[in-house]
Amino acid sequence: MELIFWWMPLVALALAVAGALVYREWRRRTRDGGGRSGTPVAHSERLTELPEYRRILRRYRALLAGLLVVVVVAAGSGVLLASRVSSVDVVEPQSYKRDIMLCLDVSGSMTDVDAKIADTFATLAGDLHGERIGLTIFDSSAVTVFPLTDDYGYVKTELTKYRDSFRSQGNDGLRYWTGTDLGSGASLIGDGLGSCVLGFDGDKSSTRPKSIVLATDNYVNGSPLLTLKQAAALATKRNVRVYAIDPVDYSSDTATNSVALDLKNEALSTGGGFYALSSHDAVPSIVQKIDAQEAGLFTGSKTLVISDHPVPLAITLMLLVMAVLALLWRVRL
Repeated sequence: MELIFWWMPLVALALAVAGALVYREWRRRTRDGGGRSGTPVAHSERLTELPEYRRILRRYRALLAGLLVVVVVAAGSGVLLASRVSSVDVVEPQSYKRDIMLCLDVSGSMTDVDAKIADTFATLAGDLHGERIGLTIFDSSAVTVFPLTDDYGYVKTELTKYRDSFRSQGNDGLRYWTGTDLGSGASLIGDGLGSCVLGFDGDKSSTRPKSIVLATDNYVNGSPLLTLKQAAALATKRNVRVYAIDPVDYSSDTATNSVALDLKNEALSTGGGFYALSSHDAVPSIVQKIDAQEAGLFTGSKTLVISDHPVPLAITLMLLVMAVLALLWRVRL
């Protein structure tokens, strides 16, 4: 705690001392001048010696002393209130100005996972603040479903449409694969990832954190323009982290283990991560881990925060004023 206007108590103290000195001088001059107010009364000592009179006088003086103490404390509280009792902290707020591109392999083996990812981000869209979300899907060619946007209502609507289409294998609503089958081959991972990287606006000096959630099993069928390694290098050059989600069980197949290891190494080379699914139900928890990892990497600029705390002093001052009024009424001043 500290005082914003630290000089106010000093000024108040100086004024109090000056006032006390002036009062003392006035009292001295009045006493030396012999001036007395009131009307002389003969034999008043008979009255002042009475026990009842003495009792009333003691109570009167006690009330005056109490009134003086309360007035001093109230004045002190008022000075502190005017001085702004505050706490000063340096905070590093979490930055929510992130760009997240969903990069989904829509080949037949991936639709269940894609549906889970779309559903999870559709649910999360209502709680986002400042992030931009984009969606790119690919098979033999890539399609930008919607670019990076913070229109969360639109994001939720589009992701819900694609979730339903993934779940129904394209039989319900739109055909999710439209535009992704224009090339030669299937699951061209390098081309798909490269398209997702190029979906971010700004150059590598942009201060917005950029990340890609890549869902693929890394089974390439065809000759892509970019290999996975080249696409990962492009992501690294543009400061984009890749978080790969792989649904295939590699526990009993050495060949597929090698495919997974390639995907893992390239994702990690960008500063991102790799997640192998034990079940499709694990997608929401993986998305939460990715979000937590991203949030932990970036904080806002250090900010000096000054918080006033007037309430305790204001309540104290109000109670003291009420006490002053009660004492004034009691002593009949």
